Amino acid sequence: MNQPFNPRRRLGIAGALVAVMGLSAINAPAQAQGQAQPAAAAPATPAPKLNTLGVFALLGDSLQIALPADATDSRLDRTLRDSVAVKDVGFDQAVLRAVSESVGRLQPAAKLKMYRSTTAMAPADQRALADGVARAELPAWIVSAIEADKLGHVLIVTRSRGEASFPVEAGFSIGRGRVEGVGFYLDTSTGMKDRSSGDASIGFLGAYAQLRLQLMDTSSGDVVASQDVRVGQIHVGRYGAEVSNIWGALGPREKVEVLRTLVQDNVARVMPALLAGGGAP
Repeated sequence: MNQPFNPRRRLGIAGALVAVMGLSAINAPAQAQGQAQPAAAAPATPAPKLNTLGVFALLGDSLQIALPADATDSRLDRTLRDSVAVKDVGFDQAVLRAVSESVGRLQPAAKLKMYRSTTAMAPADQRALADGVARAELPAWIVSAIEADKLGHVLIVTRSRGEASFPVEAGFSIGRGRVEGVGFYLDTSTGMKDRSSGDASIGFLGAYAQLRLQLMDTSSGDVVASQDVRVGQIHVGRYGAEVSNIWGALGPREKVEVLRTLVQDNVARVMPALLAGGGAP
């Protein structure tokens, strides 16, 4: 397990969870894209001024497939989940692009150092890492990057878990159980109708992203801001006879693009609040 991060010594020790992790770095100074916009309301804490920010995008390329499971006990997790490895799906690149554009626009003086894991991390391992960040416990490979690149702040983006929730009209949402990370939720029983085509279907394909962004000040070890992404989209069956084929609601390339866009757009959506110091624990 992770060990406490000592910001004074910039020293940490990795446990078994992260001992095999590799790291790839992309140096990318943020480019100015206009002046920072004022926040809608004064943040609870002062906005952190970023000098050198290390961004660790750790989502990897796997897709989660979730199926609602019948359960009579409401305390049970009523979702069956599986993980599917997909090569070069680009989730980490989507995160880094959204962060780079947001920082360039809102804190143009900041310099960015971007990192991706070269070894896949299971969603459970990512949750454990995120929990460690909240306690100022970092794996050695992140601490080494902090020291080597003199990072004043680090932004760590991991998968998380939350309620399955897919919005429909009038502010209502549907979904059962919990989903994790980035993937698809397959409902085969709910009656649906596509407003644009008029096609009716039984069930839907839900695209979702459940992520956590944590911004740490490396001089103190404090998490100065955090934001959770909890989003879902509904896609129904289409193409006449194929309307009952819920998995076929999107083509193979469309599935990847929908998830990648969901990640990038919603990381960009929460970045202004995070950079303003909002959402700090």
